Amino acid sequence: MARNIFSQDHIKVVLKEMADGLSLEETMKKYKVSKATLYRWKKQAQKQDDNEMNRLKKVDEENAKLKHLLAEAALEIQALKERLKDYL
Repeated sequence: MARNIFSQDHIKVVLKEMADGLSLEETMKKYKVSKATLYRWKKQAQKQDDNEMNRLKKVDEENAKLKHLLAEAALEIQALKERLKDYL
């Protein structure tokens, strides 16, 4: 049996159809892939989603830290401006 090579975009389409209600058997017939292949694709997609969630969580944490630093810097600038007014 010839081996089909599916692009990542095509795999996403197949998994989306399954998520939208296409049964496992119907998907196997429609795309001529095995049950093991579909489960492997689902597992890989889940792993990618988990990695993406972890990355987004780290980005959110870094964003919060940067916002905090910016707020502190703005307060410090405001305090310095007020002190400068007192000297002038």
